[in-house]
Amino acid sequence: MKAILLVAGYATRLYPLTKDRPKALLPVGGVPLLDRILRGVTQIPAVDEIHVVSNDKFYPQFRDWAAGHKDLPLVVHNDGTTKEGARLGAIGDIAFALKAGGIDDDCLVMAGDNLLLIDFADLYRAYLARGKKPLLLAQRMDDVETLRRFAVAVLDEDGRVRRLIEKPKDPPSANGVFALYLYPAPVMRRVAEYLSQGNNPDAPGNFAVWLSEREPVYAYVTDAPCYDIGTHESLRQVQSIFSN
Repeated sequence: MKAILLVAGYATRLYPLTKDRPKALLPVGGVPLLDRILRGVTQIPAVDEIHVVSNDKFYPQFRDWAAGHKDLPLVVHNDGTTKEGARLGAIGDIAFALKAGGIDDDCLVMAGDNLLLIDFADLYRAYLARGKKPLLLAQRMDDVETLRRFAVAVLDEDGRVRRLIEKPKDPPSANGVFALYLYPAPVMRRVAEYLSQGNNPDAPGNFAVWLSEREPVYAYVTDAPCYDIGTHESLRQVQSIFSN
């Protein structure tokens, strides 16, 4: 299994903090956010390479960061973009990583601004128990405004995704979906198919929506602390938690 960590955004909502520093390298309790994310990823013994997809602007910083982690099988990719308006989008960056890394394996795909304090080893066991069917991460969220910022899944009794909507105005359930996915190799090959149809290259949830309409996708539902760090308020929240 390969891990693909998406950190090529420009995080303009966090300016000025991210004007000259990538969000994924901002400190959380004195440790770069990306380091904390890796503590989860490395719980999955099947992960033998970790591919970090950066933009051109922040690539030198990620390259220097990776140089300090020689104990990990890290590969940092530069997607060549230099500004917000030229972004490839999250799904575009997944396709870029697959090609640049020569990847044809099962993949853990994860946004580099989601701090998920789940048991990653248990997540992987659930993936294997499902026969390596696509698996996404869901959590019950009772606040409608919060749900509107996420993909929202309707699940059946077996945990299969029966309906998935990206950032719905009227959420059809309380199951918010974080940007973490376990996909088998055949599904990863479908990313090119998705993009060739002219679908939205941004927000990884859009690919999950498209996929769930074509084949079985399941949810791993957790009540562990999970944080989507997209605003100054959410960043202050996690920094406060970890500083204590």
